[in-house]
Formats: sequence, C-alpha cells, structure tokens
Amino acid sequence: MCRFQHVPVDGDEKLCIETVIRFTKNPTCLQKAGAVFTGYYQNNPPGVYFSMPVLLSLLWALLKAGMVSDVFSVLSVSLDHKIVPGHEFLLALFNIVREKGLIGVVPELMQLTFKMAGAGLVLSLDCLDCVKNTPEFQQTVNPNSSNYKPAFIFQLCTKQEDWRRMGVVFRSICQSSKHPNQVGRISGRIAIALLSESKDKLSLPFVAFAETVCQNEGEDSLITSFLGRIGVSLMLRYHKTHQWAKGRRVVEVLSISKVNYSTLKGLFGNEDGATRCYLVTVATELFLLSGSLEGALNTLRENKWFLSSCSWPCEPADLESRSRVLMRLAEKTSHRDTLEVLCNLPGLKEPNDSVDISRYGPLFNSHLQVCVDRQILPVASDTVDFMLSKNLAVDNALLQMLLQKLGKQNLWLRAREVFRHSLSVGYYPGVSAPPGFMALIVPCRLGEVELALAFEMFITVNATGIFHLSETTTSSLSITLKRTQSCESEYLSAGSRILSAACIPQPKLIVHYTAVNSSQDQVFTLDVSSARCWLRHNHLWANEVWMH
Repeated sequence: MCRFQHVPVDGDEKLCIETVIRFTKNPTCLQKAGAVFTGYYQNNPPGVYFSMPVLLSLLWALLKAGMVSDVFSVLSVSLDHKIVPGHEFLLALFNIVREKGLIGVVPELMQLTFKMAGAGLVLSLDCLDCVKNTPEFQQTVNPNSSNYKPAFIFQLCTKQEDWRRMGVVFRSICQSSKHPNQVGRISGRIAIALLSESKDKLSLPFVAFAETVCQNEGEDSLITSFLGRIGVSLMLRYHKTHQWAKGRRVVEVLSISKVNYSTLKGLFGNEDGATRCYLVTVATELFLLSGSLEGALNTLRENKWFLSSCSWPCEPADLESRSRVLMRLAEKTSHRDTLEVLCNLPGLKEPNDSVDISRYGPLFNSHLQVCVDRQILPVASDTVDFMLSKNLAVDNALLQMLLQKLGKQNLWLRAREVFRHSLSVGYYPGVSAPPGFMALIVPCRLGEVELALAFEMFITVNATGIFHLSETTTSSLSITLKRTQSCESEYLSAGSRILSAACIPQPKLIVHYTAVNSSQDQVFTLDVSSARCWLRHNHLWANEVWMH
C-alpha cells in the first residue's frame, strides 16, 4: 500500500468526495476510500459537496466486502456530525455480525446503535427485534450499566408498546441522574412517545407508565415532579387536539398519583406560558367535554377554584377562559352546584380590576328565576344573599316573588334574612320605620309577605315605646301607604293587601283604615294592644332579627 496518506487538505471537500467515489468503485481501494472519508470528516464538517448517496454507497460496499471494522469507523465519524444511514443498513449490519459470529464487535455495534437512535434514527420493528435477540442485548442495555443509552431503549419500548418497561427505565434514570436538565430532555422524549397511537384504541399509554413510575414515591420527589410535567404536556396536547377523554384520563391518573400538576410546567417551549389558572381550567374542561360534570366540579374544588396569587399570577386571557368554562358548566349542573360555580366566577371572590363583575348580573338573575320557578327556595335565597353582598343588581320582581313564596311555604327565617339584607342595601327605599316615631311608611308596590315583614320590623324597633303605653292610651301606631307612579287600581289594591298582611303574623295584628292625608296617601292605624300581644310572644327572636 502507498505510504502517503492521500487525505485531502482541510476545506477541499470536493476532492474528498470525488476520491471516495473513485475508490469505492475499485474493490482493491475500498479500505482507502473509508480512510479518505474518515480522515477528512474527522477534522471538517460536511459542506456543500457532501453527498449522502456517496456515503451510503461507501457503507454498503464496505459491508458487502465484510470490512466491518471499516464500516464502524465510517459510521462513527458520520454520527459525530449527526448523519445517520437508514434502518435497512443497520439491520444488514446486525445480520452480517450474527452470520459471521463476530461476538467481539457486538459492544461497539450496540454503542453505534445507541448513537444512531439518539441522532434520530427511527428503527423498524425488524431492526428492533434483531437488536433485542442479540445475546448481549440485556446486559448492554441494563439501566445501571455505563453503556446505557435511553434514546434506544425508549424507542424499543415505544415500538413494542411496553409502557411499563419504559416506566422502569425512567425511574432508574431519575434515581441515578444528578442532572435535572438531562432528566428533562429524556422526559420530553417520553412525552412524545406516550402520545403515539396505540394498537389498543381504548388504552392510554400514560396509565401503565405512571402506575410503574409512581411506586412509593413522595409528592416532592424528582420522579413525581417529572411524571407530573410529562402529564401536563400530554394534558395540554390532548386538549389542543380535542381528545377530551384521553386528556381526562391523564388528569385522573395524576390526581390518583397525588401529583399536584397545576403547579408544574410542561416540557416543551410552547407550554411555558401555561399559568396555574389555565392548567386548572384545561383540566376542568377536559372533564366537562368528556361528559363528567362531577369530575369537572371536583377538579375545581380540589384546586380551591384557584385563579391567581402573587406566586402564581395569571393573564386576562386566563380569566376569560375560566369564565367561559364556568358558564358552560353552570348550564349543566344542579341548582346548588350552579350557584357554587357562579359564585366562583373571576372577580367575585377576589376583586380584580380587569374584570367587570356587573356583567354577571343577568347570569345570577337567570339562575334566580329558575330556582324561584321550580320552588328551589333555599338556593334562591342564597343566590339573592350572594348577589346583594357583591352589589349585583337583583331583579325586583324576582325578589318580591321569592319573598312571597318563602312566606307561603312558612320559610320565615329565610324570608326575614332576605328582606333585612335587601332593606339594608337600599332595595326598599320607600320603607321607613325610624325607632321611637311610632310611624311606618310603605310604598304601595309591596306584596303581602313584604308588608308583614315590615310590620314585624316596625313593631320591634318601637317595642320600648309600645310597652310603655298604658292599656287605655289613645295613642296609635300609624301606617302610611305612599302613592307611586303606578296606576290607581294598583294603589287601591295595596290597601287591601295591608289588611290581609296584618293577618299573617302570629298572633294576628289588628289594622284599621283611617283616612287619606293631604298627600292623598291612605293612612291606617295598628292597634297597640295587638302589637303588644305580638311582642310578648315574639320579642326574643324579633330583637335578634330586627335590632342587629
């Protein structure tokens, strides 16, 4: 053989490729062709003259000539530049090694295989089977050995859909690795693998994987953390692709595994913007759109309806997404659950300058209407109470209807609470009963139950004066029915309602029509003895209700 190296100088890639082509065609120069290729590309990156077909021709020629060590040299150099031949070549290389019984080269072959898988080569099932059946395979890919290359074993597990084995390998990596960034990169590959279509359409790869990974792990462990991040990436992907049932199953598995997924980030760059609020919303929507209302509610409750905090801020878009999901959920749940959902709309529990809560008024009034119509009065009462506490406008007609129905069903405790709260925030501006003045003014629009409650309040706030009046006193308690802009017939019927309302309290009150004052308002008198009798029977609870 010529004693000169004949390797092209650095940068002369054109001469290198031309020489490799010429030598490859001559069987006696094959080894020199490999030397020229490795000699040049060991020191130079592939450039414009590099040719993949030339490399493949060289590799196949060396393989057919049985020059396995030269094949390894060329492969090793090409892999340094992330240049990988197809799986057909790798399969042929394994067959040659097996047929010739070259046991001594198997470790190097396995290392090259790992590097090829790591560089992105997708192995065929035939190739994977060939690798798996190599006697040295189990020893070589042992997770505890220094030769272990995760890219290959994960690819093998993916092809064979052996998700439990993938979980075992992942646990081993987490336990032995001191570099979280490395575990993060491996977790990203696993997430992609778990998204692959399974032959069993009903199974979800993540389930078996997670069950294997989460064995006696604490919630703060590295393993649980990266399992959660894998789950978050899967959850976001399934949500984006509208695979609601699969996404829901991922969330269920994370919850069962006690993984606090809402505080974790996904594994991919485009998921960095997913806030904690958004993750809770996504999880909720996965349950909702897969038909599990209970799952959606439990997800929100388990996360305490989380929206934002100093440590976990959210964006206005996140609040809009949450509002949209909650409104949709509120349309499908029971009356009590619907109220809980509405009460947790953004901006209500925790004020937020970017949210105009007044827009929620129609939603609450609509719910109130349904509850009143269907006689779900305790929920209707709670709805009004919450609306009043948040300064949401309550429909006056619905409020009056609710009080009327509460009274008719003898739910007086709730009726008094609703009336007193409404009165305190200005819903009955025409009702006036100053303590000590022995006079009550009521607008003519009040219903019988509202009037009866106004009588109770009127008597209670004047209790001291009433008890001090003698039995033979000529003093009286006056009730003035104020006119409004309503029609005359309504005003006249209001007089009849006052007389009827006096019969509602127990014991009954005695009210008489007296006259019309100078403002053309009807004036009535409340009998002092009947008021005193009512007080003797009711003063204990009445003081608690109307004097505090």
